[in-house]
Amino acid sequence: MVAPTREIAPGIHWIAEPGPDRSHFIEDQYDRHPAWYDPADSLHVPQHAYLLDDEESLLFDTLSPACKPDIVETLTERLDDGLDYLVVSHPDVPHAGNAMAILEAFPDATLVAPAYGNAHALYHLDDAVHVAAGDTINLGALEVEFVEASFPDAPIHIWMRELTTETLFPVDWLGYPHRGVETMAFPAEFDTELTVDRLVQFHGRVLFWFQYVDVDAVTAEIDRLIQDFEPVIVAPGHGNPIREGATDVMARAKEVVAAVQRDGRVGTLG
Repeated sequence: MVAPTREIAPGIHWIAEPGPDRSHFIEDQYDRHPAWYDPADSLHVPQHAYLLDDEESLLFDTLSPACKPDIVETLTERLDDGLDYLVVSHPDVPHAGNAMAILEAFPDATLVAPAYGNAHALYHLDDAVHVAAGDTINLGALEVEFVEASFPDAPIHIWMRELTTETLFPVDWLGYPHRGVETMAFPAEFDTELTVDRLVQFHGRVLFWFQYVDVDAVTAEIDRLIQDFEPVIVAPGHGNPIREGATDVMARAKEVVAAVQRDGRVGTLG
């Protein structure tokens, strides 16, 4: 079965794994449902990979092992000349779980992993080409630059941006759940706004360490990301890509940090 895909910019394809129904996140937490939620619909926290296909091709992250046949079939169908680079943002199962299967299907691909940290044994990342902030890979008309992860959930972690389309790939940051009818839809196509409380449903479970941070320092870091990168598109690993008002959503994430610090962890991804 081929995984769902959609082009988010010329040459950049979003590959999605919606994951199981997580409606219990809302049903267990709220007496009154938030406006963006529909109890008649399903709710999903997705995993996303991104394929950049130009003169050379690059896959950023791998989806989870539950989607192994789908991601391999999708890449096989899309890539006439094979895969040139497989970039793993960090050695977490939803991001790296299919690395070995993809490299088996595309043995000429170069595995790329973060240079940070000192324990790269998982997924054979010790055998990878290690990249740090500022390193680049030219694919033709597309060029990626690696970015230090401002908000990681693992010590071995890297973000990425594509310079031509001005797309930022912030991995776990800016994740959020989507309803079943919103699968493969951009937030501008949703029938409600991407709100702070929806963003909290992810960050308050995965980046729950926000409850221990200096909110002013994190706010300043978000302002720096906006000022330094000014992305036109934000493509998270666990949220549908944002193609309109990307920096507005980044700014909204400052309220998310304050909410998680005020209310604490809202739950887990279980």
